[in-house]
Formats: sequence, C-alpha cells, structure tokens
Amino acid sequence: MNKLLLGTALILSLGTSDVMAGDFSKSDIENIIKEYIQNNPEVILDSVESYGNQQQKAEAADRQKSIEKHLTWLEDNALLPVAGNPDGDVTVVEFFDYNCGYCKKAVSDVMTLMEDDKNVKFVFVETPILGRTSEIAAKWAMAAQMQDAYLEYHIGLMQHRGPLNEMSLETVAKKVGLDIQKLRTDAESEEIAKKVTEKSRKAAQMGISGTPAFVIDGQLYGGYIGLDKMREAVKEAREK
Repeated sequence: MNKLLLGTALILSLGTSDVMAGDFSKSDIENIIKEYIQNNPEVILDSVESYGNQQQKAEAADRQKSIEKHLTWLEDNALLPVAGNPDGDVTVVEFFDYNCGYCKKAVSDVMTLMEDDKNVKFVFVETPILGRTSEIAAKWAMAAQMQDAYLEYHIGLMQHRGPLNEMSLETVAKKVGLDIQKLRTDAESEEIAKKVTEKSRKAAQMGISGTPAFVIDGQLYGGYIGLDKMREAVKEAREK
C-alpha cells in the first residue's frame, strides 16, 4: 500500500513536467512526495479506506467459499436443531451466542418470519464465543433438544434479560416444563461437550467469528440484518 501511495504521489507531482524522474535526486523525490502529502492529506485516508474495503471483500469472498464447502453439513445435519418447515424450499441458518445482544434482537425477526412464511426451514447453530456462560447455555439448549423442546427453550433464553447462569438457565427450563435433572445431566455429558466442540470448529472453518450470522440458501449475511432484509433474502433465494 505504501509503494502504491508513494508512486501515485510521485506520478501526480511529475505528471505535468517534461523532466523525467531519473533527473531527480533521492532527496528531491522525497521532498516532492512529502510536499504532495502535506498538501493532499486526503490521499492517505482514501488509500487506507480503499485498502480496507479490498481486504473486507477478499475476506467475505473467502468466507462465502467456506460456507459453500460446508453447506451440506449446515442444511442436512441431524446434529443441528431445526424449526419451521423441515421440507421448506429455502433454508435459513443462524449462528448465534446466547450472550449476544444482537442475537437476542434477531430472535423476534426469526419468530416473525417463521410465523409468516410456512415454507422456510430454520437451522440453529450454537456458536458460544462470548465466554464460559455462553458455552454452558449452549449445552443446556442442546440438552433441551433431547427433550424435544429446543425451540421453546431457545426462545426463552433469548428473551431472558440479565446475566446467564445456572440459576437463570434452570428458571427458563422450569417455565418451558423441562425435566431439570435430566437437562442438567445431559448438559454435562461428554456427548454434548463433543457436539459443542464440533459446532465451534465448523463455525471457525467457515470463518464465522462474530454473531449473529445468517446463511440463507447458501448465501452468507454477517451481523444483524433485520426482518426486512431476511425476507428479501428469502425472496431472492426463491427467485433463483
């Protein structure tokens, strides 16, 4: 980037001159570049912004390739909880963390879309990246899946306000009507620990480093996208 910046400055400085760069000493060139940058500081800002945009696009393209590589694992995997229409024509996958504020905000969008569109399949991937309590909550949610109450418990945890700890996890479980002792035993099992590890490993392989993240019909949408964008993405998927 530095070479590009300095080269651009030199070319612009010499563009209207008949004198070739070879006629300048190193000191002359340095002074010309220094003067140009001092008079045009926006060049640095524009170059940094352009470079950052290029990097973001490259990283997004790499993540998209990884998503496509693991699409079968995402869309057709008995390990992952499913809601909505299991035979829907469009699949919405959500990566989330129970301590993530934007994930909590997104749950109402997911519930609304699920209610309004009966032909969408929803897949949930616990991605505990915000600490130990996120991992524990993910394990309890997966244990709720073993009692066929994943969605109810998932929504309960997302709607919970305040810190997540074993007391709050148990309180939500009681509201859902789960067997607390079985839930705790399953959550602490080696089987679920392995599943959490696998999900985290797969998320990392797909370049998912933040939550929420959505994969709609194979297309990655990072961050909180809102209900309107989610509906638009589902519509575009159907048109394809």
